[in-house]
Amino acid sequence: MGKAAAASRAETVACSDHDRLHTLVTENCFPDMVWDIKYKTVRWSFVESLEPPQVVQVRCSSLVTKSNAYGQVTVRMHTRQTLAIYDRFGRLMYGQEDVPRDVLEYVVFEKHLANPYGSWRMHGKITVMIPGPQLKPGEEYEELQREAHKPQLA
Repeated sequence: MGKAAAASRAETVACSDHDRLHTLVTENCFPDMVWDIKYKTVRWSFVESLEPPQVVQVRCSSLVTKSNAYGQVTVRMHTRQTLAIYDRFGRLMYGQEDVPRDVLEYVVFEKHLANPYGSWRMHGKITVMIPGPQLKPGEEYEELQREAHKPQLA
């Protein structure tokens, strides 16, 4: 689930290949990926990983019967990316193609475990908006907040 997989998803969304996109994302995630981009141009690129992806949670549950099991893995990814979205007339609506941004996101991947030939697909994503200073690799936002709110002696 590295750079190639992320680039494949981005290229699939950008060229509106819905059949290919269904193989990469779950039915839950699909509407979020294609919503409101019919007449837009999406230019996204992965620049670099600021720290190795880290698994923060693993879940396994069964639906209806015990043999119908699903697994979910939540991965923390701190990366540098570029994103630009243009309207149907070619006007820039959001982002910049030439300015990379640090992005901290938690991506949930899901697999139907009962299917031995199944693949891990993206199920959801939470992007953490980081106000203020940019995070250094390995640094958590909560650590910065604790440092900022320490009482100072007069």
